[in-house]
Amino acid sequence: MGSLCSHGGISSFLLSRTDTANKNELFDFKKKCLSKFIICAGLPRNNNICAISRTGIDENTNSKRESRGKMEEYNAAMKRMMRNPYEYHHDLGMNYTLITENLIVGSQPQKPEDIDHLKLEEDVGYILNLQQDKDVDYWRIDLESVIKRSKELGVHYIRKAAQDFDPDSLRSVLPKAVSSLEWALSEGNERVYVHCTAGLGRAPAVAIAYLFWFCSMDLNTAYNTLTSKRPCGPNKRAIRGATYDLVKDDPWKEPFDSLPESAFEDIADWERNLIQERVRALRES
Repeated sequence: MGSLCSHGGISSFLLSRTDTANKNELFDFKKKCLSKFIICAGLPRNNNICAISRTGIDENTNSKRESRGKMEEYNAAMKRMMRNPYEYHHDLGMNYTLITENLIVGSQPQKPEDIDHLKLEEDVGYILNLQQDKDVDYWRIDLESVIKRSKELGVHYIRKAAQDFDPDSLRSVLPKAVSSLEWALSEGNERVYVHCTAGLGRAPAVAIAYLFWFCSMDLNTAYNTLTSKRPCGPNKRAIRGATYDLVKDDPWKEPFDSLPESAFEDIADWERNLIQERVRALRES
């Protein structure tokens, strides 16, 4: 069985039997394998040997079924609450997009080895995590091991949690999250990896807010800059609301909900300077 994984899987293993079996035997053997769902690529490996016990197959099938159920539930919630067509495929592992030379937006690292990849392959020196504990628990991520590996590699690990699919929570967290991002980007030449669960809502919203507030872009330009590179649907209203909160802090201000949809899609230079000052001041907190 040792050659089953390392020499092309089931097909190669079946072909190797042609020296000792006739075509009918080969056909019967192949039917037997397929009837028991012997799929090498989906089974656990140990020293390049696939475990093909019936118990192992059942456990793997159950695990895949559970993972698929979680993804379907998550994507249904995302489509319903965020009203966008995008999906998260947890089973495909971490995925990300380089937005600027030093800024990466992506999905959650799932294991310590993902931190090694980010550090060694992408020169990431800072990770900004927007997830709540319940997000991590839902996907059964061993966050302690991820944070531990980050520290071992000298990667600064920061958390600014916002509730998933909740624009009000995102709005309230954006200033502090952007403050952490701006600090990390100003610290050196290493890249910053910003992530939530799927990298489709909270994380890109933080990156867009940063581009809007610190890179002299209006909101639509910042939004289009990011979404043209990473198709996603972050809540633009949450970013507008956070901008309003930073600029208009007097008790007599007009309520945000009464403003037109175009309000705070752009800001004057003095407003941008005020936002930058207030966002940087949040570093201490």
